[in-house]
Amino acid sequence: MAISRARARVVVALILVKFVILVNAQVLTTEFYDESCPEIYSIVKEEVQKAVEAEKRMAASLIRLHFHDCFVNGCDGSLLLDDPILGGTGEKLSRSNLNSTRGFEVIDTIKTRLESACPNTVSCADLLAIAARDSAVQVGLTDTYPVYFGRRDSLTASIDEANLRLPTPNSNYSVLKANFEFQGLDETDLIALSGAHTIGRVRCIVITVSNSSTDPNINAAFRDTLIKACDTANGTIDPPLQNLDVKTPDKFDNNYFKNLRRGEGVLTSDQTLQSTPGPNVGIVKDFAKNKENFFTQYGLSSIKMGYIRPLTGDQGEIRKNCRAVNSAPSSLVAYQ
Repeated sequence: MAISRARARVVVALILVKFVILVNAQVLTTEFYDESCPEIYSIVKEEVQKAVEAEKRMAASLIRLHFHDCFVNGCDGSLLLDDPILGGTGEKLSRSNLNSTRGFEVIDTIKTRLESACPNTVSCADLLAIAARDSAVQVGLTDTYPVYFGRRDSLTASIDEANLRLPTPNSNYSVLKANFEFQGLDETDLIALSGAHTIGRVRCIVITVSNSSTDPNINAAFRDTLIKACDTANGTIDPPLQNLDVKTPDKFDNNYFKNLRRGEGVLTSDQTLQSTPGPNVGIVKDFAKNKENFFTQYGLSSIKMGYIRPLTGDQGEIRKNCRAVNSAPSSLVAYQ
């Protein structure tokens, strides 16, 4: 009996997932909370759904939290720590996070419900991983992927590491490639995970900083449209945000890659995936033509990213409040 293409992709995906697990020293598992907190699935799904229905942009924001957490000393929830507790070392103050990362209140709400259902059980790092997956699914990712659990939360954060390790909007391809390689991720992972820019918004100041307005690899007419939109917004109290995917900004699909092939990447760090000669061009083309291939690889790359140096076993702790370590004064406990 012939196996369907969809079934074949699932089989290949599962094989690759098992390979990812075998090559990592830390063992995470999909069954980690099956007995201790099975409610994690329904609680996170419900709260993500409510947050995204209230504001479509929140899906991109929650996905970004997991990415920005994992790229700084591993997937350990360090991004969530508030700076007053850390004395100037908080990652929220880094160049790539300040006035940029958001969705912390949604994480607070989910954590409060989890603490009520399963006290002292679910780590904030694991919470970020499943919230990111459910956010993508909520806005269109049809090839859902398993989330592996068992991470514990850090006791510290590092603004210096955040400034060093988080990609910037003006990064060229060689810088991005080296950045991902440091995290144990390859070029396919780089391009697949960048595909999360198929949803979300960006401030005009970020477009300016990324050199999009002068990038010769970006389509001239498209570039002029970006400049005009941002010039119109210049000086306004609450300038409008620009869509990272101008075609379907609130739907998780593969239009991001189609845009790149037309020279319509909003950021230089986006367009460089297409404009730099190399195997990356073929990967972009494949994802642009085959949404299923992108979806499958996005799931696999997300799983790989979730394995970046997690704390496990007796390392770290399970924070009761994602904004503060358990020993923090009660006055600094998360606010809802």
